[in-house]
This record gives sequence, C-alpha cells and structure tokens, in this order.
Amino acid sequence: MSILHQSESGYFLCHRGLSEEMCGRPYNRSLFDIRTPFLKDLEAVSIAQEMESGVSKKRKHKKNHEVKELPLEESFVLDFLSELSSFFQPPPTSLDFTMNNKPARNIVTKFLSSVPGLKIQDINLKMSCVNSSGQVIEKDIDGETFILPARSQFYKNDVGYLETLAESGRTFSLIVMDPPWTNRFVKRKRHAGSLNSYHSMGNDILATLPISKLCAEGALVAVWCTNSKNHLDYLTNTLLPLWNLTYVATWFWIKITKSGKFVCPWNGTSGKHPFERVILARKESTPSKRIEPIPDKRLLVSVPCAIHSFKPPLQKLLQPFLASDDDQGLELFARSLLPHTISLGNQVPLLQHASLFEAKNEQSK
Repeated sequence: MSILHQSESGYFLCHRGLSEEMCGRPYNRSLFDIRTPFLKDLEAVSIAQEMESGVSKKRKHKKNHEVKELPLEESFVLDFLSELSSFFQPPPTSLDFTMNNKPARNIVTKFLSSVPGLKIQDINLKMSCVNSSGQVIEKDIDGETFILPARSQFYKNDVGYLETLAESGRTFSLIVMDPPWTNRFVKRKRHAGSLNSYHSMGNDILATLPISKLCAEGALVAVWCTNSKNHLDYLTNTLLPLWNLTYVATWFWIKITKSGKFVCPWNGTSGKHPFERVILARKESTPSKRIEPIPDKRLLVSVPCAIHSFKPPLQKLLQPFLASDDDQGLELFARSLLPHTISLGNQVPLLQHASLFEAKNEQSK
C-alpha cells in the first residue's frame, strides 16, 4: 500500500510501497529504516549518552543570523502529523541514536562505492534502453542487472539530448524534473569527495531547455526546487514564463523519521529544513476534458530513503490532474525509472540496479 492516509491537507506516503507498485519489487527495507533525525555521529552518540545517564549537557546554540520567513506554518504540518500517529513507531532508544541510521547509510555507501555504482555515476558513460512490454522486467545492461518498469525508457545522457527529443515531435502530458540546483551544501560534499552527492547546474543552462516544445496542450510540469529564495524567484519569474507555463500550486514534501519526528529542526540554524517543495505549472490550452483544480500547499509526508535527494515519485498523485488521457510522461535529471515514462539523466538508471531491491524470495517477509 503506497498511500497510507489521505485528507484535505495531504498524503502520508510509503515510498517503498510506491516503488513496489511500479517495479514489481520493493527497495531494500533497510534503505527506509530512518529511526532518528539526521545528525552527525558525535551528536547522535552524545544524545544516546544523555538518555542513558539521565543528565543533559548544556549545548552552545549557534547564532542564526538570518531569520527566514517560511512558506509553511509548522503548526499546520503538526496538525496533519497528529492524524498519522497510529502509523508511527515508538520513540527511538539510546541504541537507535548510537546507531544513527547506520544500517541504511551503510547500504548506500557500499552500493555507491561498488563497481556498478561507480560505473553508472560516470557522467561520460552513455547508454539507453527501452522496455516496450506491459510487464516489469529484469534487464542485463553493460554487465549489470536493472529492474525496468512497464513501458519505461531511459537515456543516460546529459540534458543536451532534450533537443533531439524535441526535434522528434514528441510531447508529454506530464513532465517531472529535479534539477541539480547550485547548492553550497552539495558543493562542500563534492569537494570533500562524497559519493552521496551530484553535479550542480547553473540557472543559465536550465533556461536553454526546450520544455515548451516538449509540453502537450495542457501539460502539467512539476519542478522540484530548493528552499533558496533566489532559485524560487528564478524558477517562477524567469523559467516558467520562458517555458510558456503558468504557475498553479506548490506542494511540500515533509521528511520524518519512523516515529513521526522531523528529520531536522523545522527552522534550524544550519539553514536546512525538513521539507522540500515541488512547483506545479501548466501549459495553458483549451482542455479536451474537465481538469480537476490542483490544491495549493498539499503535504506529501514520508520517511525518506537514505539515498540522498531520492524523492517520492509523483506520477500516481498527479494523475487526476492531467489534461490528457495519454499517460506517457517525461522525467528529467532522473536516477530511477517510472512506468509509462521516458527518463533522461546522466545517472539514470542508477537507482534501478537490482542490488538495491529486495531479492524475490524476500519480498513477502
């Protein structure tokens, strides 16, 4: 079951369940075993020691020099989380804090540093494949096994390939993109040699993408965006008009632990927040069918995957708001695959590698 709860405020999602619906096999359950907030190991051990001793240490609070006005009220999110209390596990123990989500983190580190992981992350490696059948299949590609959803297709290439796709005359009723926006945190991770990071992209390159040509009449476009005001302003004021799109709504992905706590403070001193947003926009047209209005500020709550920036798929949630019955979609900057979708990215199909999924004999456990 992928949508565990739904109300006017939003959805409580099981990302792993969504993947099982799409791929016929769920991801390794340990990838979503997030029991404690995201902390440095020393911080987590310190909390564990306090829990065991019953003595709290005084901590120096970092100064938050910039007080940001957030787009979402914390109380609104907490009210929705209160509806979900029956789904949550008990609070983490001192052992959970000592472990600091290491089982999940270790799986990611092991895979990304493995031979297949390093091979697929090589942006110079080009490959493509299509599953034209209506069934999920396992496919050996370049010596590695991948899980391909029904009617899925991918191009491991940079976004320059979009021009070729646009010139072919193909259009799509749903386009989802997760651009690698420039980000100081990501730059620091890449500078430090982290495997769990990615190459960022300048706004000037995003402006050259032929999104307008790829949109069918009434197409819905979903763009994941950071919480940077500069990026949001550029997306809404420059990119959307450039792509002939009209802003419709903003949805928020809320990241929680298995006990229902935010993965980081709501408005912490580090500038990080336990939410990300997706901007929804539409290509105006005369609709061939009645389109449901898209509600604003809808919440998508889930326990995140330990793989950095692996968003829950939006396809199922956005289906009721599509202007066309043609369900062929396009995902840009992809790392995984979706059914009935062409996926393009220089790390696709990284997250479809069979080693990340439960073995067939483990699925029912």
